[in-house]
Order: sequence, then structure tokens, then C-alpha cells
Amino acid sequence: MPGSSARGKLVVRAGESVDVDVKEAGVKGDVLPSGEWPENFSLLNYEDLSKYYEGVLFKAEAQPDTHLADVMSKTITTAFPEQLLEEIDHHFAVISGLPVIDSDHRCIGVLSKKDRRKVQDLKAKVKDVMTSPAITLSANKIVSDAAILMLKNKIHRIPIVNDSNQVVGIVTRTDIFNAMEGGKDK
Repeated sequence: MPGSSARGKLVVRAGESVDVDVKEAGVKGDVLPSGEWPENFSLLNYEDLSKYYEGVLFKAEAQPDTHLADVMSKTITTAFPEQLLEEIDHHFAVISGLPVIDSDHRCIGVLSKKDRRKVQDLKAKVKDVMTSPAITLSANKIVSDAAILMLKNKIHRIPIVNDSNQVVGIVTRTDIFNAMEGGKDK
């Protein structure tokens, strides 16, 4: 019956549930943040869905509006495109990826453990294995921006760059999850 609503439970995590109002899709006046009506469900995007359910999905102490400058690692290891993999391979014992920079310290790519595993020859150059162009963000963006970008692009780290595209930090999924969970800033 159009316009009817019911109470229900939405399971958020194993063993946790929250009360929600269940409304029939298409009820007039029920508008998503993008301005789309729910009857246009095929036009729904991730941003709309996350905004619509933000209050249900995040803990009260979550910090999705924290600036990346407050959660990024500022001590970073980088690689140059002409380096051989054997020169940097030891870093992967400690980190899962690193930005690749040019001589002006501009971010031109990212080299991950996954990229590294694609080749057997440690004499290969970083530029032949890295993912390029790099997906980057500025330090004034917020944690939820990084989370959305990571999910959309299926990446685990994002180099943080200044206005000249020079690397000033890096955020990983762990940094983002900690902020989303309300964990301590770095």
C-alpha cells in the first residue's frame, strides 16, 4: 500500500542492529541528497547511499569529516621510476605500497605489493611495473572523500599531495577505517 511505513531492524554488524523506518519506495517527499526520487533507484550512486544511511552506518564517535592532514602518515617512503625493483623490494616487508615520484617530487604513480608480484625479475624498473597515473588527494580533503575514492577504485592507499602535486603524506585503508571507527588520529 503506497505511503505505508513499518518498523524494522537493519543488521549493521554481526550481532548489532538498529531500529529503522521502512517506507515503500517512491513515496512523495522522500528525496535522496542528490535530489533524485527513490523511484529512480537505477540512478542511485554511492554518495547518495552513504549520505542517506550515514547516521545508521557510523558510530557516534566516528570522524568521517576529519581532514586527511590529521590522519595521513607524514613519514613516507618513495621510489623513483628509474630505480630497479631490487633496490626497493626490502620496503615491502614493512609497507604495502609506495608513491613513485619524479625528480621534482611530483607523484607520477604508485607501486604496490600487488604490482611487485606481477613480475619475477627484480631487475625490472619501477616505471615498468607501477600503476600510473596515481590517484591522489589533497590534505584538505576529508576522510569520507578518501573512503569513497578507495572503494570506487579498489585501492588501498592514496598519496596526499600539495598544490604542485608533490607528495606530502599517504593514507591507507587502515588510517581511514580508524578514523571512521572513531579511532585515534596519528
